[in-house]
Amino acid sequence: MKHITVVTTFHRPGLDLYAQKFLDSFAKHVDKKIRLIAYAENCKPKNPDPNQITVLSAEEHLPKLQKFKETWGSVPKANGKCPFPEKRPRDYHKEFKWDAVRFANKVYAVFDACSRSQDWCVWMDADQIVHSDWNYEDWDKLLPNHCWITYVGRGKSSQTWPECGFYGLNLNSKTCGKFLKEFERFYEEAETGIFTLAEWHDSYVFGTLLDIRKRKDPAVFDYTKNTNLKTARTGGGGHPLINCDLGKWLDHLKGDRKTQGKSSRKDIVVKRPEEYWQR
Repeated sequence: MKHITVVTTFHRPGLDLYAQKFLDSFAKHVDKKIRLIAYAENCKPKNPDPNQITVLSAEEHLPKLQKFKETWGSVPKANGKCPFPEKRPRDYHKEFKWDAVRFANKVYAVFDACSRSQDWCVWMDADQIVHSDWNYEDWDKLLPNHCWITYVGRGKSSQTWPECGFYGLNLNSKTCGKFLKEFERFYEEAETGIFTLAEWHDSYVFGTLLDIRKRKDPAVFDYTKNTNLKTARTGGGGHPLINCDLGKWLDHLKGDRKTQGKSSRKDIVVKRPEEYWQR
């Protein structure tokens, strides 16, 4: 039986708005064989099951993240200020595309969690709800050992970044090891890494390095490969996570859905028979 460890992170505002709900739903619905490491930034969540969930202080256990923030925390180009407005890139006014510091929390949590895990490490955004029972056998199928990575694409022929609310890393794969090493280098050596790209949020960095690596090793698993999602060449791609197999168990509360507490009916573009989606 392979070991599967899930990782997430959140800050104080996120804990109050969505992350506590995620922790509670994880403990309620996810098979106890699946463990969760949660990096809490300046907050102390209530741990619904300490045997299944390990809560770690991001300040204490992610020193590389703290150093990254000290280096780039006051630099405009790393905090959402478009570094080349004269080029007027598409959606140049959308600050998240260059908010490297904000999204660094996710990747540094992944890097540390991988060092604490065996077999598979799975990233999950904390703005999700596990709405249905999720057994080990289903997790096992979602993380095939012949693949070095799994991820949520945005439909066939999509040429934009993946939906990084959920992805799996096969720690027994040499290709995955090379991918993780380069992923971390892009942040540790930011001037010759993330800042050489067109956008600096984690999904863009992830997608860029994924595309490079899978040309050499195509043994990847895209959860949206067999779905009929509307493709998107420059962003969007609908709401892919809840419209692939992961929607059987997850609702991803992206954007305003956090305050609404649930994705809307119009977000569903495939048949979703689960009871949660019928309510």
